[in-house]
Amino acid sequence: MKLKIAEKDIQRTIKDYLQVRENQGKLMFIRNNSGAMPIKGQNGKMRYIKFGKKGSADILVWTQEGYVDCCRCIALECKSATGKQSPEQKEWQGKFEKLGGEYYIVRSVEEVMKIVVN
Repeated sequence: MKLKIAEKDIQRTIKDYLQVRENQGKLMFIRNNSGAMPIKGQNGKMRYIKFGKKGSADILVWTQEGYVDCCRCIALECKSATGKQSPEQKEWQGKFEKLGGEYYIVRSVEEVMKIVVN
């Protein structure tokens, strides 16, 4: 029986690993938040404030390991074992890769370790 791990738990483990690497001076990363937050307007009605860019990757990483005059730009899209990309995520991936970025769909911290320590 395969253990089902939620996407948020996979993402948390990956962020913990990346934070260790950042503390060692090996890379920099950000958790790229996107979505909407409900707030109550002045009229008392609920409305949403959108933030981030729809379809953008969950985590962005910059590292110079293996490079001399530039840095690697890596986008990580965290997914559960059965998770799939949305059309917006596929579109964002295409644009990112066209600019020379590396885009990966990751389902475990072990996959990220192999990508980052290339």
